[in-house]
Amino acid sequence: MMGTGNPTDLLEFESSVNFFYDKVKKGDLNYYELLGIPTNATHREIEAAYKKYSGEFSEVKVASVSDMELKKKVKFLVDLGKRAYEMLIDFEKRAQYEKLGFRDIDPESLKEIDPVDKARDIYRKAKTLYNQKNYSLASKVLEEAIGFDPTKPDFYHLLGLCQTQVPELKRSAEVNLKKAAEMEKWNAEHQVALGMLFYSERLYKRAEMYFRKALELEPNHTVAYKKLQEIVGPQYSLMDKIENKLGKHVPTLFKWRKKK
Repeated sequence: MMGTGNPTDLLEFESSVNFFYDKVKKGDLNYYELLGIPTNATHREIEAAYKKYSGEFSEVKVASVSDMELKKKVKFLVDLGKRAYEMLIDFEKRAQYEKLGFRDIDPESLKEIDPVDKARDIYRKAKTLYNQKNYSLASKVLEEAIGFDPTKPDFYHLLGLCQTQVPELKRSAEVNLKKAAEMEKWNAEHQVALGMLFYSERLYKRAEMYFRKALELEPNHTVAYKKLQEIVGPQYSLMDKIENKLGKHVPTLFKWRKKK
């Protein structure tokens, strides 16, 4: 059923797990077929088949699985194999199982993979792709993650960052970064990302607006401060930072100065 050890074998292991899981879930595999034995198998044959089946899920192979979804499928197949053995090795249970047309799989045991866990796992893959500068593929992967869990602002933020690097996706980048900013109004990083998006397009006025918003949230944000200096000029100083923090009126040494 499965392989061992090297990356090729691990891919075969994953493929086999998905194959058996899908067939069981669709009702296309009974307990005899799961263990690979005929319906007239003896007790000894059942025991030997189950021993072989269990051996396919060695601790080394199972420990090598990092994909959360695959781990849950492996656990399901391990539990199902045990259930198949317990059913077929008992004469009365076996007779009842056959009488019911090889139907015993409990629908409750076939629960869907938790979408939140799946989304987080996909997000981790997207981060790897982003670090590898594979922005187009990372964007597609992140859209899949959001499909499973649309409640995470970091998903939208990373999607926006990826799309910022793909010319034809920059309009979508703005939408997703704004979504992240709306979900986390306190987070200056979303505002900085929006500023960088418009800065890259030489839309400096709009970029300035977002950098100023970032400094309202985090007055010491280095990137926002540096970019504002580049846009406004060296005159963007500590006083400007204070204005961002305090609002419309800020004190000077002699009087209150009103922002235009």
